Amino acid sequence: MPLHFQPSTAVRFLDDFRRRLVAHTWLTDVLAIFAIALLSRAALLIVGYAALGHQADRVALSTELCRFDCQWYLGIAEHGYTTTEANGQAGATSYGFFPLFPLLVRSVAPLFGGDFLWAAVAAANCCFLGGLIYVYRYALLVGANRTAALLAVAFLCVFPQSIAFSVPYSESLFLLLFAAAIFHLLREQFLAAAIAAALLSATRPTGVLFMVFALACVLHSTGPRIMFMAWRHPQRYLPLVFAPLGMFLFWSYCFLTVGDAFAHSHTELHGWGYHFMAPWRSLRMQLGADGMSVPAAWCSFAIFACSLLLLVRRRYQEFALCVAFFLLIWSTTTVGSIFRYWLVLFPIWVEVARRLDGRPVSTAATFSVLGIVNGCMMWAWVLQDLAGI
Repeated sequence: MPLHFQPSTAVRFLDDFRRRLVAHTWLTDVLAIFAIALLSRAALLIVGYAALGHQADRVALSTELCRFDCQWYLGIAEHGYTTTEANGQAGATSYGFFPLFPLLVRSVAPLFGGDFLWAAVAAANCCFLGGLIYVYRYALLVGANRTAALLAVAFLCVFPQSIAFSVPYSESLFLLLFAAAIFHLLREQFLAAAIAAALLSATRPTGVLFMVFALACVLHSTGPRIMFMAWRHPQRYLPLVFAPLGMFLFWSYCFLTVGDAFAHSHTELHGWGYHFMAPWRSLRMQLGADGMSVPAAWCSFAIFACSLLLLVRRRYQEFALCVAFFLLIWSTTTVGSIFRYWLVLFPIWVEVARRLDGRPVSTAATFSVLGIVNGCMMWAWVLQDLAGI
C-alpha cells in the first residue's frame, strides 16, 4: 500500500527542524559569549597578579580590585546611606551613589555567608554576562550577523578599563538594564522596556538619558504630526514615562532621610567637585590639563567619531542617545579621567564590529591595541598609578 506524505507533515517536520537548529545555534553562541567573557576576565586577573608582584606590601588581589567607588557601594550595601564623610574627604558621603547595585549586593550577600565583597563581585559578573547576551541579541535584531554580534561582545570585554564590569561597580548592572531596555523597546515590548528603564535610572543618574532613546523611538514610529497624541498609542509612551521613576524614587528617599532631595548632586559638588559647565569649556580645560586627561579626552573624540557609523546604518535613535551621553559627559569636569563612561554605549561597538566583520587583519590589529591598553589600565588599577581611574 503506497505511503501518502501529507504536506502538513512536511511543514511540521521543517518547523521542528528549524526550531532545533535555532536552539542549537543559540546555545552555541551563548557558550561562546561565556567563553569570551571568562577568557577576558582571566587575562585581566593574570595581569593583576603580575602587578601585585611589584608592590612592597603584598595583599590579596580581591582587596586590590576593590578600588575607588567599590568601598562606597559596599558601605551602602552593608550599612545603608549615611552622611558620615569618609577618609576625611569633606562633603563626600554615600549619597553620591545610586541605590540599585548596593540593594542587589545586599540581597545576594546571604548566599555568600554575609561576605559583601564576594557577593558584589558575583553580582557584577552575573550582570555582565546577562548584559553581553542582551548586546548579542540586540546586534542580531538590528541586522548584524552572528560573527559581528560576537565581535561586539568581544569589544566590550577588551575595551580599556573593562575590569569595571567585573569589580563591585554598577557598570555591569547598568549595561544589563540598558541593553534590555533598548532591546525590548525595539521589539515593541513596551512594559518590559519600561521596567528596565525605571531600574536603569535607579542604577546611575545617566540612566535617565534613556528618555532620549524612548522619545526618538516614538517619533520614528508615529511621525512628528501625531507623536503628541499619546492617547492613540499610549503603550508606546510607557518607557518614556517610566524612565525617570528610579531617579525620582531616590530623590524622594534623599528628601525623607536628610531633607535634601538633591543630596546626590550636592554631594558630588562638595565632595568631589563635580559640576556642569559648557562642553567647549570643559573640553578645553581637560585638553590643557596634565596626566591622563588629555589622552582620555582625545579618546572620547575617537569614540564619538565611531558613533557616526550609527548614522550610516540609519540607527538614528541610538545615535541620538549616544549624543546625549557625549554632551552630558563633555559638560562635566571629569571628561578626561574616566574611560568607563564609554563602555556602556554598546550600539557603537556593534556598528564597529559590523564594519570590521570580514576584515581579519583589521580586526586582529584593533583587538591587539585595545587588549594592550586594557592590560595597562588593569596594571594601573592595581597599583593605583593613574589618578581618577
